[in-house]
Parts: sequence; C-alpha cells; structure tokens
Amino acid sequence: MTNYKLKGHEKFIVREGWLSKGLIGVEGDNRIFSGIESTDKLGVGTNMVKSIHHWMQCFNLIEESSKTGTVLSSLGKIIVQKDKYLEDDFTLWILHSNIAKNALRATTWYLFFNKCPISEFTKEEIFYPLKRELIVYANTDGFPDVSLRDDIDVLLNMYSKHTEDDDPEDKNRSPFSSLGLLKKDNNVYIKQQPNLSRFSNYIILYELCCLFHIEDPIRKSVSIDEIAEIAYNLYNLTRVSINGILDKLDNEGYIRVDRTAGLDVIYPVKIMKPIKAVEEYYI
Repeated sequence: MTNYKLKGHEKFIVREGWLSKGLIGVEGDNRIFSGIESTDKLGVGTNMVKSIHHWMQCFNLIEESSKTGTVLSSLGKIIVQKDKYLEDDFTLWILHSNIAKNALRATTWYLFFNKCPISEFTKEEIFYPLKRELIVYANTDGFPDVSLRDDIDVLLNMYSKHTEDDDPEDKNRSPFSSLGLLKKDNNVYIKQQPNLSRFSNYIILYELCCLFHIEDPIRKSVSIDEIAEIAYNLYNLTRVSINGILDKLDNEGYIRVDRTAGLDVIYPVKIMKPIKAVEEYYI
C-alpha cells in the first residue's frame, strides 16, 4: 500500500490570512503548533490551529523534527521575506503548484489536478473518478468514502467562486479562489483558463526548473509535450498559451525552444534550481 492522506484540514478551507498567520507564527516560535498557547498566538480556535498546521505542511512551507520543532522551509523563508501577506498572484500559484504535486500530504489534490482531466462536473460526478484513482494510487480501497467526500468539498470550496457577488474582503473565503481555475455555475463546476494578464511567465519557468532538476546532473532536454501536460493539468492552460509563454522565455534567454523537424524540444540555457527561480522572481 502506498502512503496517502485524506482530511487533516478539519473541514476548513485555507482562509484568507491563515497562511500569513502560520508563516509569521513559525518565524517567531518553532513550537507554535505544539504549545498550549497556540490558539492565543494565532488568534484562532483549536481546530483551526490544526487546520493551519495541516495546510502549512501541504504547501511545503514548513519542516519539522523533534530536535528543531517547526521551522520555515526554504520556500517559507522566501515568502515571509518577500510576500508574507500573499498579495502577489505568483506566490499563490507557486503554493498551488506545491499542493497539487504533494501526493503524500494532499493526496486528493494531487489526484484531482494530475489524474482527473474532466473539465465540467458536479460533486457526485467527480467523486467516482477520484475514488477510482485513489484506489489505484493507494493500492487499497480501505478508506472511508466520507473522508474523500470531505476532501472534495474542501478542494472545490477552496478554488471556486460561488456567486457573482463574491466578496474579496470575506475572511471565510480562500485566496486561491482568486486564481480563477474553477467556476461554479449552480451545482456544476467548470475548469477554466486563468487570466493570462495576471499569470507570470515565471510560473512556467519554475515548472521547467522542476522538470530539469528531476535528475542530477540536470536533464539535457524536456519535451514541449511534457511541460504542456503540466500546464494543462495544474493551470488549465491551452497548448497555444503554453507555446506563447515558452517563446517569451526563449526570448528572455532562459531556454531554447527547438521545433525544427518535429522535435518540439526545450533545452536549458539559464535554468536554475526551482527555489532560485522563485527568488529571482521577487528580485
């Protein structure tokens, strides 16, 4: 059986301000999630403290050990220095990328964004494909259906805007709904391409850096098909959109795109470790 995780969020979505509370809290106290004063320090209830802790793990913002307690990860340190209140869409996109790839701690998120290419669905319609994928991934059907259903509820509420009068000042909404990946129309959820005017090319540069650094030393090339699949799964980007972004990154000297003789290959020029790509964006 493969390790997997359902729930942990206490049925709370990532609320506005929660990750900032967590980042600032961990920066000042490496026992913030284990001390009896956690609720007072974070200003939320006990179950909300557990939820914030869970989300910090899912987004790879913290590292934990019995010796050091809870400390900020490299990504957590950069964000707390450069955008601790998550005001930049780029920060949210990088966090989205992290949770969408975190099969160990956010299994439902991983399966939804990587294994279920369904563009329009209801909660009930997405449940069965996700259940099938979870059985295959975890190599077991010994999980309660209600746990998967709770994850689906939280995921959909986290990413979708529910009404036309959605209030950006509502502290119970999730900042990830502003990314525009999911639209809710009555009981139907529709995947949609985000607003490209607010979508930085550095997000795809970050994904390319992740792909090139799968191997050590780095890979010599990556196919356009490979990055196009990631761009479609994680960001709902069309093939036309991803090719346009790749051409811009080529012009900026980060990569070289070769489409001659049907190669459709990307070669590294100025490819760095993924965390360095994040740092470079904020410079």
